Amino acid sequence: MNPDIARERSQASFSVQELINLLDGGKQNTERRRYVESLLSQEPLFQKEQDFFLSREEAFDLVGQRALRVFQIVKENKITSREDNRHLSRGIDLTLPSDLHRVMFMPTIKLMGTKEQQEKWLPLAEMHQILGTFAQTELGHGTFVRGLETTATYDKQTQQFVLHSPSLTASKWWPGNLGHSTNYCIVVARLIIDDKEYGLHYFLLQTRDLKTHQPLPGVTIGEIGPKTSRYYNVNDNGFLLLDHVRVPREQMLMGLAQVNSKGEFIRKSSKGGEKAVYAPMMLIRAGIPFNVFYQLSRAMTIAIRYSTVRRQSEIKPGHGEVQILDYKSQQDKLFPGLALAYATWFAASGVYKEFLNQSENWSKGNFSFLQELHALTSGMKAFSTSRALGQVETCRLACGGHGFSAFSNLPELHDLISAGCTYEGENTVLMLQVARFLVKCVAKGRNGSDLHSTVTYLKGAGSKGTFHTTADEFLDPRVQVELYREASFRLVTDTEHRLKAKVKSGIDPAIAFNELSVDLIRCANAHMSYLVVKYFIEALDTDFAKASHPIKSVLKSVCDIFALHGISEESGRFLEVSVITPNQVAIVRDQIMELFSKIRPDAVALVDAFDYSDFVLNSALGRYDGQVYQRLFELAQKSELNKKKVQPSAKKYLQELQKSKL
Repeated sequence: MNPDIARERSQASFSVQELINLLDGGKQNTERRRYVESLLSQEPLFQKEQDFFLSREEAFDLVGQRALRVFQIVKENKITSREDNRHLSRGIDLTLPSDLHRVMFMPTIKLMGTKEQQEKWLPLAEMHQILGTFAQTELGHGTFVRGLETTATYDKQTQQFVLHSPSLTASKWWPGNLGHSTNYCIVVARLIIDDKEYGLHYFLLQTRDLKTHQPLPGVTIGEIGPKTSRYYNVNDNGFLLLDHVRVPREQMLMGLAQVNSKGEFIRKSSKGGEKAVYAPMMLIRAGIPFNVFYQLSRAMTIAIRYSTVRRQSEIKPGHGEVQILDYKSQQDKLFPGLALAYATWFAASGVYKEFLNQSENWSKGNFSFLQELHALTSGMKAFSTSRALGQVETCRLACGGHGFSAFSNLPELHDLISAGCTYEGENTVLMLQVARFLVKCVAKGRNGSDLHSTVTYLKGAGSKGTFHTTADEFLDPRVQVELYREASFRLVTDTEHRLKAKVKSGIDPAIAFNELSVDLIRCANAHMSYLVVKYFIEALDTDFAKASHPIKSVLKSVCDIFALHGISEESGRFLEVSVITPNQVAIVRDQIMELFSKIRPDAVALVDAFDYSDFVLNSALGRYDGQVYQRLFELAQKSELNKKKVQPSAKKYLQELQKSKL
């Protein structure tokens, strides 16, 4: 054990194991997670150091082997729970050919299929007799789902739907595992009956022969090419062009709407149910913040552990090189990200609970909460990925040159979160959708209508002037929530007033919305910042109410850093709406520096509480024992270029250069 990191752990103010258990939801859950992860770490097939050196084709073959072995492990150990499967996924580190089958194909059938369709297709999917994916995004349209071009035209004579890509831009593009790994997919297409359109619906399509795996007639299918991420490069993101491919009428998912044999379109759900077509996307968006937490918390673990064993320069001349985590500038890089990681976990948990509660209402035909849930999941997806992307890049920079090495795993974590800013809805577009919802809520609140729980504050009159002045008051959770709520309220209501004024002056509402789009995005960010602070504080009051005093104390400081750093970084927003004064911004910044000093002795313990084994973390810089340099040297020896003491090509071209005297 590196003595610096050993000393860090010895000075922790709280029990790391207690915090691990609390984050896992209990000691038994921690033990189970560690056991499931060990099932992979003990097998040579899952040793990850080989992954750094594989070609795309070799990596694709390897993940196929791993997928098969994972299914065997699941069967051998009778793994059935969602949590256990999540633990397995966390330990694998590379995407598997079955990932979209598990997280999109089967859940969409459950959400959108009839009971009969579920009974027919889910057993086949669960036993991997068919392997599916989800095909929505097209070459020419992504986040703007209503612009999708793929059509499903009903043929009354044959009682079939004819699926067709009317143009090149209508080709499905990006669906994970579509290129070569799957043989079925759910196609999102525009329903047409007697030349009349009935919106977007879901259709089950077989793409490949179940025995030969050859593409079926009318199906042009393949893989779209390399991406920037090693993780995503082994995912055969695919393209799909359909040339009048026929599927039976029963293969339209008809849980919410159906087409009968006569070609009559019948909507089953109540008012607002037509928007439930977006439910599968909301499901994925509700889960993305957990992935963000997983990637961000790993990056924070790597950077903070490395910052305790890396010694560089002197603070005071003649007193020797110091741990770089002792520099305030390094703390300013890393501690806000550490706070963001914890905030993301608590906020993601809160949003997912909301989704599960409302999905039960959908089964009863109640879609009254749909718009708010869409705004909540879209906003949390966009907020978490955007904020985490900057923090992971900061982690890479905070580790200097070694952070650029693939062996650090930081470039890969950055690429994973970067992709998350785009898939399942580009973040700017999602934030504009959130803003549109907020503007509507202000108008509804003004008219006396009831507002849902996350936006009830938009109905209030708000207060005037600035708030609190002393440092201690800024550490009061009630004050923190009040500051964020009031800043969001004033920004949203002021922007809504300006939007209304533009429309009143004769500007088309859509044009006015576009002209104020930058301000509207700021409104959405303010709203999401308020909700995340609120979720964090509420979780400490409820989920951690029975925690020991040392854990409550350190997490309170982490929460304070998150809340106050947000005020400092976005001080322009708070100043603009007169919630705080310039003098108060200075007070907040002084308080943040004091909080950095307060949690400095607990920094390593706080990332240890994420409980990533070296197997899961897969980083030379983030090793638990702190033996960073030894591990970097070991991995460098495994490079393909080091298998020969002299690379023939290097010798050949160098000698030619020397002879040529250029």
